[in-house]
Amino acid sequence: MKRPALWIGFPYLLGLVAASAVTGQFRIFLCIGLVTSALIVCLFSRTVWKYLLLSTLSCLTACCNYWHHETITIERQQDYAGQKTVFTGEVTELSIYDSGYAGYVLTGYFAENPEDTRIKIKLFCEDQNADYGDRITIAGIPERIQGNYIFDSAEYYQARNIFLEFGIMTEILEVEKNPKQDLFRKLVYGIYRWRTDMTKKILAQMGQETGGLMTGMLFGDKSTMSQETKRDLYRTGIGHILAVSGLHLDFLAVCVGFLLKKCHAGRKFSFGMIAIVCSLFVICAGGTVSVKRACIMILISRSAGIFFREPDTLNALSIAILLLGIENPFVIDSAAFWLSCSGAFGIGVVAEYMTKQENPEYVRDQSGRLEKFLRKILKNTISFCWVFVVILPVSVLYFKEISLISPLSNLLLVPVCMLMLILGAGAVCFRCEGIFAELCCSGADFLGKCVLRISDFVAGLSWTHTTLDSEIVVFLVLAGAVFVILVQIMIRDKKFTGIAVVFVLGITCLAVSVENILHMQELKIAILGNDTNCVIVVRSGTDAVLVDLSGHVKNAEYVSAYLEETGVQNIQEIYLNKPSEKILNAYDEYLMDSRLGRYYFRKELSKAELAELPEYVILDSQELLFHGALLKIRENRLEIIYEEKLFLCTNEKTSLVDLAEDPDILTIYGKSESIQPDCGILIILDENSCYDPEDVYNYIGENNLEITIAGNGRCKVRRLYDNF
Repeated sequence: MKRPALWIGFPYLLGLVAASAVTGQFRIFLCIGLVTSALIVCLFSRTVWKYLLLSTLSCLTACCNYWHHETITIERQQDYAGQKTVFTGEVTELSIYDSGYAGYVLTGYFAENPEDTRIKIKLFCEDQNADYGDRITIAGIPERIQGNYIFDSAEYYQARNIFLEFGIMTEILEVEKNPKQDLFRKLVYGIYRWRTDMTKKILAQMGQETGGLMTGMLFGDKSTMSQETKRDLYRTGIGHILAVSGLHLDFLAVCVGFLLKKCHAGRKFSFGMIAIVCSLFVICAGGTVSVKRACIMILISRSAGIFFREPDTLNALSIAILLLGIENPFVIDSAAFWLSCSGAFGIGVVAEYMTKQENPEYVRDQSGRLEKFLRKILKNTISFCWVFVVILPVSVLYFKEISLISPLSNLLLVPVCMLMLILGAGAVCFRCEGIFAELCCSGADFLGKCVLRISDFVAGLSWTHTTLDSEIVVFLVLAGAVFVILVQIMIRDKKFTGIAVVFVLGITCLAVSVENILHMQELKIAILGNDTNCVIVVRSGTDAVLVDLSGHVKNAEYVSAYLEETGVQNIQEIYLNKPSEKILNAYDEYLMDSRLGRYYFRKELSKAELAELPEYVILDSQELLFHGALLKIRENRLEIIYEEKLFLCTNEKTSLVDLAEDPDILTIYGKSESIQPDCGILIILDENSCYDPEDVYNYIGENNLEITIAGNGRCKVRRLYDNF
């Protein structure tokens, strides 16, 4: 049987996907459907019964594993949510913030069930000066981790088997320093401490930004990098260098293999040493899913020489998927898992197949070497293009924007980043101390600044990246992926497959352009913020007006996420109802790459607060005309009149009697304790409001909504975040 792992690994992945999508009584129908489908196929083609048997068993095993894991983790931990309890656990992860607070991941048990399976929880509290391996006992009320429009933390932590969090009101009962630990834990925590020490030294020598880039490439730690820098790297298309994966482990394995070869080491000894070094690096990188996948594939590839076999990327990827899925079925909720696997499939399978020449020509003279070099550059460019095509469906599902020049930027900048990585590794080998380490850090700092400046320039060009605001993009890309796969399966011709890809991308671009033209006369009103906070972005095309009514530091981050998703770059005016130094600094940080117009403040600030601000105007009220819409901005209130429709956003304290007519769309922010008047569309941000919604046109306790008023006056509302 050719590639037996393929008939086990990928069906296991499909089984996990199906198990996560099916709930309740439909699970038994899923199992029956899988078995029935396999039997029907066997009746028509009995030669494939071996493959179907393996695939069906693998798929059913995946379903059972996922549902069992769900029972012993999510369902069991739900009993503790919302109830006061005591928890004791070891610090397995920690993050110290400049604000004096800390985030810990504790692995331990609840006092009610000390013999229960080890549980991982998240703790946010004041810095307790706790170190890796310290045991912390806490008392409080755990809550289920909830995601928001900025970041889907529920999905992110579920992929890591973390479902509960203790907040800042948690009582710290005891912090036990240096408890007794087994040898493996001492090794793991020792590596973590070494990584923290190296990170501090690199940042001290290279600075915050280039040092953050270096620690991101070495250890996958992006915490010290600014939001703008990370956004520039992802818009340039080289953000994957911050995720420790195959690129880093391949480099490490090649270096170790080269040294062992020079020492005339045997195959088995070399493989053992590479396995040990890669395993230690997995621990150092935090054991992320991407580095685990890369480690498994590299060890399988390296072991092929021991058994006198040819390494096969597809087989290795199938085994990696199988092992990761068995270890943690919730890994399918991880964007890093899908990106890592699709990237490995793209560069190791698709790109290799599409660029493989049947009859390669080799020229021996000087001119032939130049031709060979140019062919290699062309092959690498085409390979990066195919990797971009393979990763595109995953990017469309998980991200708000994608880079359009990823193939070119990877071809030009990744070698520079690899050189920077080599210099950083050299500095780390000398513990970032001494003349040699300083020279390495200086060279890496110079290269890092070049990469960051190029990324900043490229990210500032509007055509280098595009947003994924349109639902039609998601549909066309996913449908196009299925179409291309069917073309390859039925025709098995590289040329036709390439034509199919170009056709799908062309249709997608054309459809998006037509959709943008049809929606040019639409006014979109986004209600953003967390809890009952309210900031409104009114946009038409690429222009927008920003009105912050409640005043909160987090509002700027919500606005930045929305602008990133919709591609708005030109903010004509910003109105701050409750300005403060912290809020102004937040908007300055998150809207730094946008073209900003004037600031409007409801009240006057001190000269010191206004010294570094853009052009500003002090006012009590403001009326402006924006793309045919009349905006009336008052204290604690915003009115928008467009196509004979009246939108009103206000708090409960503001009187509604002075309105000329009842609003078609009414939004109440802040605490709402009384019954609100009827209107076409009612939005109340307070989830504890006593108002009882009666139909689908009432949105109670929901934020992050976008209201569209079309040129014909029709209105529609969409949720910006799926979990609401």
